[in-house]
Amino acid sequence: MEYAHFLKEKYPTLQISSEVKQASQDKLMLAQAVSWIQMGGFAISFFGAPIFQALSIPEPGWAKYLQENKGVAIMAFFFGNSVVSSMVQTGAFEVFIGGELIHSKIETGALPEIQGLIRTLGQRLPEVAATAY
Repeated sequence: MEYAHFLKEKYPTLQISSEVKQASQDKLMLAQAVSWIQMGGFAISFFGAPIFQALSIPEPGWAKYLQENKGVAIMAFFFGNSVVSSMVQTGAFEVFIGGELIHSKIETGALPEIQGLIRTLGQRLPEVAATAY
């Protein structure tokens, strides 16, 4: 948004649109699975014995461990959130002018330099550059 604000300030007539690039369907499904495992582990660490009693199955050792060490469960929960977050973020920052890709953070691993972006916009869109401050 800072780039958009700066460019809009420099070129008031420039039309800027943005969209969120979604992660792949596989990553989204895996992130969902990790979230469900997180919730299950959290529930078992706090309500394990009654859950297993209600299901009429013996309580496994790992569930007893989670109940005795709730701090581990809480730490795993926060770690899981970090994993899920990294799975669904693409890191995309793609700049297109008229459908042509000008810069790709996915390809380069870096954001464009604002001065270079301004120069490219001025060269490619002279009618917008004429309105620059």
